[in-house]
Amino acid sequence: MTVLRVLGLTSLLFSTSLLHAQTDTTQTQPQQKIIVQVDTIIKGRTTIITRTENHDGKIEKKVEVTIDGDHSHPKKVEGFELFNTEKMAEGFNFFKTEKKKELKNIENFWWVLDLGFSGYNDQSNYAAARAIGFVSSNIGKDQLKLNVTASRNVNLWILMQRVNLSKHFLNLQYGVGLELNNYRFEQENIQFWKNPTGIYLGMVEYNKVKLAADYLTVPMMLNLNTSPAKSNGLRLSAGVSAGFLYSSRFKTKEHGDVDKLRSDFDLEPFKFSWIGELGVGPITLYTSFAMNNMWNKGLDMRPYNVGFRLGARPEKEKVKKTSSPKKPSSFNWSEKKI
Repeated sequence: MTVLRVLGLTSLLFSTSLLHAQTDTTQTQPQQKIIVQVDTIIKGRTTIITRTENHDGKIEKKVEVTIDGDHSHPKKVEGFELFNTEKMAEGFNFFKTEKKKELKNIENFWWVLDLGFSGYNDQSNYAAARAIGFVSSNIGKDQLKLNVTASRNVNLWILMQRVNLSKHFLNLQYGVGLELNNYRFEQENIQFWKNPTGIYLGMVEYNKVKLAADYLTVPMMLNLNTSPAKSNGLRLSAGVSAGFLYSSRFKTKEHGDVDKLRSDFDLEPFKFSWIGELGVGPITLYTSFAMNNMWNKGLDMRPYNVGFRLGARPEKEKVKKTSSPKKPSSFNWSEKKI
């Protein structure tokens, strides 16, 4: 009995000692630390939050991107370096080159071409013209009627320049170029004299009879552009032009034989016109109407032109490339220990 008591007491003491040993071992273990660092970068409407967790030397990084309040799923990135790469997470390219539209205060348009039709408004007093011998007795308005579809107008503007006056919506437009007019007559036996100038009906009917008048012209207009940064907006222009007659000729064609008679034919050397443009997208219409008579004497005709303009659309916007942004000078850092 005494032996059993001694063995029981010994067992109890051993169990108590083992329990104390285990308790002391647990209490002496060091407490595990987790350090969390949060880096927030805001660029425009985009927010980038980088969360770095340090578990006793083991570093784990997570990235969260917010664009206009849309939170993408956090993405784990191994060895992520924000400023050494343009790629963030899973191919997300945040620092993509931006395109900025740049409008110029002065725009140049070279070699603008007009293709259209020439005509004139005939208000002549043929009785007075016959009295002074400018036209023969059998010449009247019907004999000088034009074949409108065959009367061509071609203008070649060497340079047109547009200057910004107000936010690129209102502009001043001017230039210099050649204005070429061909007046094709329906009457195929019209003849022109020179020195002195006279118009009469001949015996021969030609395949083609026309009068050509070419001017060196300077236009000036106010231009309204409803969409300066685009090429498909509405464009309106109105103004005046001044032209100087540098060449004129009477041309006939008969069975392939061409005959040209060069003279001023008492045409007025200066032409002043009202001019206008209407453009929508790639299409631009032009028109001009002369203020003064195209003749110095005898007849009273006010020429006009109408047609399509090629090459007068606004210049394409220049693309200005911006490099990747530099490292921000300050951050919003927070540190938390658990």
